[in-house]
Amino acid sequence: MPVFTLSNRAQLSLANADMPLTGTFYGQLMTSSFVFNRDTHDTMAAITSGEITPVTGYSAGGKQVMLSNSMNTTTGVNTLLIAPVSWEAAITGVQGILIYYRPTGSTAAQQIVLGYNGLGSLQASFGGLFRIEQMKIETAKTGSANITIPHQTINAIINETLNPSAGNFYAMLLGTGYTPSAAHSFRSDLSAEVTGTGYTAGGVAAPLTITRDDAANKTIIRAEQIILTGVTASPRYVAYYQRLGGAATADRVLIIVDWGIVYPANGDSYPINANDIEIAGVYV
Repeated sequence: MPVFTLSNRAQLSLANADMPLTGTFYGQLMTSSFVFNRDTHDTMAAITSGEITPVTGYSAGGKQVMLSNSMNTTTGVNTLLIAPVSWEAAITGVQGILIYYRPTGSTAAQQIVLGYNGLGSLQASFGGLFRIEQMKIETAKTGSANITIPHQTINAIINETLNPSAGNFYAMLLGTGYTPSAAHSFRSDLSAEVTGTGYTAGGVAAPLTITRDDAANKTIIRAEQIILTGVTASPRYVAYYQRLGGAATADRVLIIVDWGIVYPANGDSYPINANDIEIAGVYV
């Protein structure tokens, strides 16, 4: 059964937005001698062997493939589709297809590997045509119930309309009058922001750090700990959003954290502990 494996470099690209899905992607056919390594096969410069021998109808480097992305706002599942691709060529011995980002004029070191679709067994042309069927990558939130990630946030990260590496993220404190929802995609959807001495409406700057963890095959987006001073307020939730400098309807929410109970600030030092999002591939 075919299994599509994302590279760890591609997972990192979801956090630093350097591989736009609107860009040009290619599919390259690989033989059984190729073993995909999601940790080390970051770019095409790391792919030094394993491509099938070019024949009439198949050129080295493969051919362009088309990507499309959609979001189910009811289930929270984001689906990235790679359209079927075919060659009119006599091809044998194909074990899988490597998908990679190939901007115009780029070098191999600039061509980021999206991932590898292993076909499960050796494949060959039929009637002079070699075809790879549609490939699918589905993304959804799993993990702690106390962290809400808006469905549209997942889609925005994959589409790179929300870039965690771009900075200008803020932490907004909300009271018990608010109820988290996966439909709350923008700052304008949030309510019951706390008030009090030492707290400014809109919240406080919340720096993010991005770490690639190859040992665990994941990328970690961390909202670092913030220490507030002299605050008197009674929050239960903290919502992280990207402030764009305009209307609240444009400021995308990254995550909403429920502390479970109200933690009142009485004017002493008040910590907002670090919170993480992990981007990881799970293959079944």
